[in-house]
Amino acid sequence: MQEQEMEVDTTELAEAANLLQLVKQLLLEKAYDGVRTLFQSAQEAARNTRLLGHIAMDLYHDVCSVNLTDEVHSQEPGLFDCSDELLKLLAQFAPVQELMLELMERLEESSSINVFGAHLRALQVVLQRQGRDKPQAVEWSLQSVFTRLRELPLPQYLSEGYDEAQARLIEQNEQVEDLLAHYITVGLFRQPLCAEIVQQDVRTAGQIFRDCGLNRRNVFACFFIQLLGRPLALLEMSHVKEDLTRTYVQQVTDGLSRDASQCLGDPFYLLSLVEQRARWLRKLDAAKGVYEMSCRNVFLIEEKLPLHAVAMYYHSLFVGNQLPANAPRIYAPLFLFETIAYLAEVLLRQAEPPLQYCGLRLVEHLLGTLIEPVPASSLQLDVHKRFCEALCKIVGYSPQVALRQLGLHVLRQYILRFDDQGKYLILKNLLETLQHDGLMGYLGGMYKDLVDKALKESGPLPEVYSGKLFREMLLLCVCVLPHDVKSDLLLHSDRLCHALNILRYFAARDKTDVTGFWQALPDIVRRLLDPLGKALNFSMAHYKAYKERVERGQSASDDELMQRQLNMLAVNITNSGMAGGDADSRLPDIGRQEKLDVLASSITSLENLQSLYLRASEVLELSARLRRNAASADA
Repeated sequence: MQEQEMEVDTTELAEAANLLQLVKQLLLEKAYDGVRTLFQSAQEAARNTRLLGHIAMDLYHDVCSVNLTDEVHSQEPGLFDCSDELLKLLAQFAPVQELMLELMERLEESSSINVFGAHLRALQVVLQRQGRDKPQAVEWSLQSVFTRLRELPLPQYLSEGYDEAQARLIEQNEQVEDLLAHYITVGLFRQPLCAEIVQQDVRTAGQIFRDCGLNRRNVFACFFIQLLGRPLALLEMSHVKEDLTRTYVQQVTDGLSRDASQCLGDPFYLLSLVEQRARWLRKLDAAKGVYEMSCRNVFLIEEKLPLHAVAMYYHSLFVGNQLPANAPRIYAPLFLFETIAYLAEVLLRQAEPPLQYCGLRLVEHLLGTLIEPVPASSLQLDVHKRFCEALCKIVGYSPQVALRQLGLHVLRQYILRFDDQGKYLILKNLLETLQHDGLMGYLGGMYKDLVDKALKESGPLPEVYSGKLFREMLLLCVCVLPHDVKSDLLLHSDRLCHALNILRYFAARDKTDVTGFWQALPDIVRRLLDPLGKALNFSMAHYKAYKERVERGQSASDDELMQRQLNMLAVNITNSGMAGGDADSRLPDIGRQEKLDVLASSITSLENLQSLYLRASEVLELSARLRRNAASADA
């Protein structure tokens, strides 16, 4: 019996070897249809496919591996296509682990979409054969796919940020086209696998809790969400709300989001884990991103599920309107807002403007879903502080104009969504910590508008808009001379203008001192108005004196304040492109007329500030006189 079996095996091996040589000979003769006939003909297919198990890896190394190259694709496309079909066929019979390792290596090294697609189709077959066994091997295979996508070359401007005009043309870039082609190929690869997982990898009747360990369903869920991060996230600024055309970027993003939601079951499941990862940050190994208990929960590991990719997943769900129809409706808008704030902060802290842009749009959408004001108690969560810091950094310093504008809009809507105490605490904290004068002036104006709105409503003023709290906030808003008389007025001009306008408003609006403005005025006069008047006269005289010296061709003054003002002018000139090098302690070596133009502009700014100062002083004096007259009449 054993001898018969050995004889059969020997016979099969001989037949398999002959089949291998026949395939090679047919390919050498370019008889590609003949190769197909060997495995498609009703008469020969059954016998030949039975022999493939013996020669599958030989076929891979001797035929498929050497012919699935860009050179063969361009010079002999027929040979390439035949080898492609042969690889997908032998993937059904080759040793799973051995072929999987070969495919992983070739996927990471793929030089084009053609080579990538050929090996990806074979990997699809191997993973279907693998089933739910050895999820670690499945994870490694998927990681090789993502590695190839991540290493594709992309235009530099994607990381630097781009405007709306560039966004509309972004998919016409050759490198972006290639990236999207790879993503679309991955979409074809994952569709049958995802359908199989949803159907087969289900929770058993006796299983109460979700299995968060390393299994096929969780591995694919992480893979789909990971694909939503970089590099795909860099293309998200190309989305235009008013545009009815669905771009390839949107189609790819929507497909990945749907597949991830199917694998997760509850698309909101990750939110509790986001808070656990972003709030408490309990790491065992910070370098590897391995969190406490992560051995039992793959969703806690940064390497498997980057937080910025999770943020992009929820960006797709909410902003991209991809929330499944069967998603649970029990989550309160406040819970979603507070939890998503962690993810938005993660995106805002990324270096690439497209990811920051997505973070802003995500918060903007969640703010729109809030019905009731956010209670001030929510500010006990540290995420609000971190979120405001990241947001204000973008608003104040981002080189992207559109990003700064959207950031300012989101900041305003964010503050206004809180109750009165919450608004007050946010504004007070920001005014105490920020260094950006323009933004601080804007926030001071916001507080003035809030008080104005409260004054127009019937009933007593809320505590945060009157009395001691009002006085503390008002002094933060208007007392902006950090160095008293020697303060740099041009540097603080924006905030000084806002401060003077605030004083004019309250002097004219609150004649009965409902807010407590007039009680705070003596401190304001002492800390702002008196030193500001002296500083204006001082600066004006020095600038005019220096202008006269330049007109006469004389050198600069050695006065400390004048020298500091000249340093600022030197930087301004250098930044404007008028200077050829770094600004030092003297004005750059520019023409006399350019110096005069810069000095004239500075003097004009000071004159405008002085005019506003005089008008504010006039309004304060007039309102104070009216108050005294009214008090005398009552007496």
